[in-house]
Amino acid sequence: MSRWSRTHSVSLVGSPLLGVNFHHVSRDGRADMTRVLTDAARFGSALELSDATLQPGRHETVGPRTFVAFYDGYRDTGLFGAELCHRLGIRAFFFPVFTCPDPGRGELTDEDLAQLATVHEIGFHTSSHLRADEVTPDNVDHEVIAPIERLQSITGRRARVGAWRGGNRFDPSTLGDETVRDQGVRFLVSNWSVEAIPPEPSVQP
Repeated sequence: MSRWSRTHSVSLVGSPLLGVNFHHVSRDGRADMTRVLTDAARFGSALELSDATLQPGRHETVGPRTFVAFYDGYRDTGLFGAELCHRLGIRAFFFPVFTCPDPGRGELTDEDLAQLATVHEIGFHTSSHLRADEVTPDNVDHEVIAPIERLQSITGRRARVGAWRGGNRFDPSTLGDETVRDQGVRFLVSNWSVEAIPPEPSVQP
């Protein structure tokens, strides 16, 4: 896990990133959502994830960028937001859950997600909305491996970005983060960062 440095600060000034996150948005809130996303589209182009864009001092595009994300699989919010983002030229990120008991969460269907994936990016967010430190040997298959495999079946490609409930940053000491790295997830979104997951250190003989 990288520490914040002066190089990061200089990089942020040179290429700022605006993060806009949505969970459930009521129909009454759609006008505000439209305004926020319209302003975001004017702020800068959507972030394209690559190793270069997230390295301090190394940017494929210099200037403001936006990262728009929809969490937890709220269907009405997600479908409305996806269409709006598409009209505004924003490639958004969706982080669905599948078995969460909370009302409204996990309502995006596999068919919805397959359609969204033709325009936007679908990322990993566990089956039932867990934090990284809640992943155990007993639930890792259900909470981490199964949803990553399900997303690959739905979208035709491996999820390369993930997010935990609570916005944990990458911590290789947790089973959850160790597993997402093993499963090919390359980027992690926290409450205040989008970071490239470092490769596993080489084992020295």
